[in-house]
Amino acid sequence: MGLQLIFAVETNKTCKSDWIYIKDTIDRFYKCSTNSLKLSTIYMNGKTNYRSKEKEVRSLINQYDRINNTSKVIYCIDCDNYDSKPEDKNFIDNIIKFCEEHDYECIWFCKDIESVYWGEKVSNNQKKNKAICFKKNRMIDNINEKNISVTTYKTNTSNILTILDKFIEQGTFERKGIN
Repeated sequence: MGLQLIFAVETNKTCKSDWIYIKDTIDRFYKCSTNSLKLSTIYMNGKTNYRSKEKEVRSLINQYDRINNTSKVIYCIDCDNYDSKPEDKNFIDNIIKFCEEHDYECIWFCKDIESVYWGEKVSNNQKKNKAICFKKNRMIDNINEKNISVTTYKTNTSNILTILDKFIEQGTFERKGIN
């Protein structure tokens, strides 16, 4: 019996920048049982498309689950200007509610994924190159674990490890000893 984690990410299939950061995080902080774990990605091409991806989510679940396996969906979103724009805060609240209603998890990056991993805003035309540079130079090794293990929004932080740690309890992940 295995587990499929389906990550729905904001970026598109061409850029794939969000997945680069998420996969680097998984590889650095966890030992994964490759025999019983499948990582799948859905590219939303913008977080406003989250509801329209249900057909793709269902398809991935049906393909994997028919062999006595289970799947868990994880939406990965940027908080954007949650603290200064009520519409951004409402949008995040709606996605979190959507996830709760569907028994999905929600990983957020405050204010966006690049500010969590780079400490600064990255222009749209540089996102792919910056993500490739991040991976190539193993910059994940410089990330402070505390900044990606939070439970409340704060600029340059994320709850990614808080959410992924839930899968340790299911025997899918084991935390690596990080010094």
